[in-house]
Amino acid sequence: MAKRSVSIYDIAQLAGVSTATVSNVLNSKGSYSDKTRDLVLRIAREQGYVANFAAKSLREASTKTIALLTPDVSNDFFSTLVLKVEGLLRAAGYSSYICNTANDDQREDEYVRGLISKQVDGIVFIGGTTRTPIKTAVDLPIVHIDHTGSLGMRREVYVGNDMPQVSYDMTKTLFNRGCTQVALVSVSASFYRTEEHDQAAGYYRYLSENDIRLDKSLVLEGPHRKTSLIEAGELIDGCLDAGYTFDGVVALGDRVALGVVNALKARDINIGSDVRVIGMDDSIYSRISTPAISTVRRNTTMLAERGVEAMLFMLKGDEPLETHLEVPHEVVERATTLGA
Repeated sequence: MAKRSVSIYDIAQLAGVSTATVSNVLNSKGSYSDKTRDLVLRIAREQGYVANFAAKSLREASTKTIALLTPDVSNDFFSTLVLKVEGLLRAAGYSSYICNTANDDQREDEYVRGLISKQVDGIVFIGGTTRTPIKTAVDLPIVHIDHTGSLGMRREVYVGNDMPQVSYDMTKTLFNRGCTQVALVSVSASFYRTEEHDQAAGYYRYLSENDIRLDKSLVLEGPHRKTSLIEAGELIDGCLDAGYTFDGVVALGDRVALGVVNALKARDINIGSDVRVIGMDDSIYSRISTPAISTVRRNTTMLAERGVEAMLFMLKGDEPLETHLEVPHEVVERATTLGA
């Protein structure tokens, strides 16, 4: 049997106050103590009434605040997007709450519930792979920038790159440089195996289209129990210690690519000629590395601009004209594919 919806009468009973007081708190009207307000809002959240509260606050008022949720603020690609989105929103008159979710569904859900209780006007997910159906956000505009989780909301937009094409172009670049055995290195690769965001799909597609045999011993995936840089290096060491050989590496992320480069350098392998390496994101890791790492520039400025444009459009009360916005990317070759 379906669970009965929570009413203000239920909240009033649990809080030990009148229904009129509950109504005043939820509608920000009348007079009541801070203690009563906190109690009513806490019970409303716990009982799942926060969705109704958010819907009403969205219709009647604006707090001029937006929630930005990202899995790892130390990640250069994500932090760059966060800074650009925050700046664009601020220019439009909105303040931002910035939350680090650690790519954890439960943590993200707790953040969203708390942010809705603060009456944020919208939510922007920046990066990550959480897929929790956060029903409490049902009436808020939602923007996903390079984020795989879809909530199935009425006003929801995804902004990102064509990720299968990104890895396809990375693989193509290495074979065009003369590579014949190309390894794929990723940490938490399984997170990205969704229909709209499979980062590894282009690697497999390029091999298939060009009749190149897939060597599964060269598909190196780590569970991301350590930092990307360390785990990627261990994957390379394990592959080489097992006697497998390769002359190219598609690394799904610049920190992954840096780990690959460090592991190869430690073995005195000539990077850029004996083994060519390409990463992804055009982050600071690709630029400060020696040798500098070839990568894919994913256009963070345009990602941020398109995401904020979609958010501002929906904040007017309109439903999005497009729900999936694709931003172009480009391969940037440096020493790890071009050689000295």
